[in-house]
Amino acid sequence: MTNTTIASQSPAATAGATPQVNPSAPAAPVYPVWEKLGLGPNPVFLAPLAGVSDAPFRRLCAEQGAALTYVEMLSATALLYSSPRTFEMMRRHPAESILGVQVTGKTVDEVGRAVALLSEHSYETIDLNMGCPVSKVVKSGCGSAILRDPQRVYDTVRAAVAATDKPLSVKIRLGWDRSSYTYLEVADAAERGGAAWITVHGRLRCDDYAIPVDLERIAEIKRRLTIPVVGNGNVFSAADAEWMRRRTGVDGVMVSRGALGNPWIFRAITTGDASVAVDEWRRAVLDHLAWQLEEYGEKGFAAVCMRKHLLWYVKGWPGAKRLREDLSKIDTLAQAGQLIAEYADSLVAQGVTERLPLTQDGDPEQRFVWDPKYDMDRQLDRGVGDDHMSQI
Repeated sequence: MTNTTIASQSPAATAGATPQVNPSAPAAPVYPVWEKLGLGPNPVFLAPLAGVSDAPFRRLCAEQGAALTYVEMLSATALLYSSPRTFEMMRRHPAESILGVQVTGKTVDEVGRAVALLSEHSYETIDLNMGCPVSKVVKSGCGSAILRDPQRVYDTVRAAVAATDKPLSVKIRLGWDRSSYTYLEVADAAERGGAAWITVHGRLRCDDYAIPVDLERIAEIKRRLTIPVVGNGNVFSAADAEWMRRRTGVDGVMVSRGALGNPWIFRAITTGDASVAVDEWRRAVLDHLAWQLEEYGEKGFAAVCMRKHLLWYVKGWPGAKRLREDLSKIDTLAQAGQLIAEYADSLVAQGVTERLPLTQDGDPEQRFVWDPKYDMDRQLDRGVGDDHMSQI
């Protein structure tokens, strides 16, 4: 176990410490596993986000350029107990051309059996979560708890790979706490176990999101492994994604909180076009509402579930305070659609053409980004889904 501690980094503290990726270097390689999935070089993924990554939201992100999206993290225990809510979360829309699923579990055997079950479903790839920091998850030995035992990482990945013929990846953090940085041992174990690629969230389990992502350690993992490495953490703009790629050399980027209310981030990263016009915004939000109605029906749950998305969508638009207040009280999706359409019309009447930038220019490691989902999840201690959390 590696016990070396490196302080959270600022650009001043790390100047020259991490090799820069040459901007004129040859194009990133297309790994066979990604080529087979149709991902290509430098793919951008949507993370499996608890309470967010359902089919309507995934479809919107895919339309905007997300190369791969995931069903939100599932509990192996709940899956093996045939939890109705878990099977609802697993639903795939026919419009989704490529979809992954993520699972975490208490034991090697449980994860292996869950992967075998998931392998029977129509997913292109399966991911093992070894990074979720939520207390309810780690107390049961799932998520980040697995990072404390690299041998368990190896055994789990090996069992999972043996249970499926689909590409299997692993998502990790850098370790449990500052006395146990296990990222190198864990990354090695995942590769030896047969993982097709690894996604690294550049923080420890104990880290708050105010702690900068440790790009130097992500770069260490990238230099060490032969399988693709995907970087994750604090990607809120195309500039953030480029910063991570240049500092670490990662083969792909995974967007988490940066996609909330902003599915256009995938287009910005892949094409450089970060603009969002009023009509485009209106169309996307109304599409999301229509897909929400299609998925859940016009009922209280669907409207309540959609409120958080709507409140995120109004970020960056002028004079939205009244709209936020009205959206927080909606009872039906039809009401929400009417409010959005009327607000978009008012923006056009005012001569507003585009959304204001959601992030500030400057160094990504020094920029503070307010994150409503983080606040919400910390308050509720959510991670895998409240209804089957007791079965983890």
